[in-house]
Order: sequence, then structure tokens, then C-alpha cells
Amino acid sequence: MNLSPHFTLAELTTTNRTSLLAANREEAQARIGALTALCVTLLEPLRMRFGPVSIHSAFRGATLNAATPGASKTSQHLRGEAADFHVVGATLEDVMAWIVKESGLKYGQVILEGRNGPPTWIHLSLGAPYRAAASCQQALVTRDGATFSSYRG
Repeated sequence: MNLSPHFTLAELTTTNRTSLLAANREEAQARIGALTALCVTLLEPLRMRFGPVSIHSAFRGATLNAATPGASKTSQHLRGEAADFHVVGATLEDVMAWIVKESGLKYGQVILEGRNGPPTWIHLSLGAPYRAAASCQQALVTRDGATFSSYRG
């Protein structure tokens, strides 16, 4: 099922935890609206600007989220409102700078993230009306997977 010209439901619900894949895809059916909004308003503009986007994680149902190290119990991934990704052939820093300084995207959060070392992906989530603190956009950086600081670019 296509959610937008370049993104599919299968792509946004995939996991390497194969025993949870079918359940995750079933749970995602209730979140098609949010997943479509994520693709159309955030991921497609990235694709148009930079080229192919490699999704690490997008929708995570409750079981998959609980099995994901470091996942928040209030994560927007649970509602189909966030994606972790990198852009093929572009640096994380260039993509992050474009999102925050040039794109005009109406995101809720953008986080340069990683675990046990330097960032290895970008987390991007929907803003209003999906995010509770929708009136403000947050641009953050993780250090060692836990400590956040504001993105300075």
C-alpha cells in the first residue's frame, strides 16, 4: 500500500524482529492517517530535496516499542507520527541543517540521534495537530543515546 509517491506502509512498518512484523503491520492499520501525513508532509519533501530516504524505524506498535531498546512509552512512533532515517548520499549534519534552517517543514521534533557514539540517524516527527506541544518545534541532539541538548547547527 502506497502512503505517498515514494513511501509504502510496508516500509514504514518493517522491523528486524521478524516475530513481531505481522502484529506490527496489523496494529499500523489504525494509524494510516498519521502515517500518510508523516510521508506527505515530512518524508516526501526530504526525498525531493536529497533523494532516497532509508527508514530505520517508523510505526512501532506497543509490543514492538516495548522490545525496542531506549524507546519511550510515549513515543510518537506508537501513533505513526515519527520516523528514524538517514538520507542515502547525504550527511546527517547536512540533512539536519536543511530541516531546521531552510526547509520550512512543520515538524514537531527533529533529533540527531544515535547510541553509544556519534549520531547515526535523524528522528523526525509530526507537529500540530499531532504533537501535544505542537506550538513549538524542537531541534535536539543526543549524546550517547540519552542526554539531549539543543541543536545549534
